[in-house]
Amino acid sequence: MPIQIRVFDDAIIISNSCILPEGWTVDTLMKPHDSKPYNPDIANVFYRAGFIENWGQGIQKICDECEAIGAEIPVYELLGTTLRIQFKALERALIDQPKAPKHQSTKAPKHQSTKADNALEIAMAVKIIEILQKEPAVSQDALAKRLDTTRRIIQKNINILKADGRIKRIGGKRYGHWEVY
Repeated sequence: MPIQIRVFDDAIIISNSCILPEGWTVDTLMKPHDSKPYNPDIANVFYRAGFIENWGQGIQKICDECEAIGAEIPVYELLGTTLRIQFKALERALIDQPKAPKHQSTKAPKHQSTKADNALEIAMAVKIIEILQKEPAVSQDALAKRLDTTRRIIQKNINILKADGRIKRIGGKRYGHWEVY
């Protein structure tokens, strides 16, 4: 199941399907615990990207970073097999102005790469890999449509994944398919 991100005026909610180790609860996650990634391949992507320094400390790191900027600690919820994390917006970050029209970009200039940008790129790569595992013959146009993005962004991510040795195209554009490693 793909990661879902919902952005509200006063919060952001990130949710994903998960299977916690037997006997674990949200309270277990909030205390020091051993790392038992359900999908070691995805965990390895985050490790290689530098988002994981030590296994089993991610939630504590998120809470520490929130405290460092004066934000509330995020709220974790387990709803069936979905783990949901809600970040409340900082009071000083709330905007009283109407949203920018869709044709205006609110992204940072290309020369300013942030951890948030890197996290979004990793999330996109994970989504692409999940789709390619289920549908190896999917086209880049179909990927762009399914992920609600442009073909150019899909091409960029595909090239990164190929360069990292995570995927390989077998055959031509029309009748070929993707292999995920």
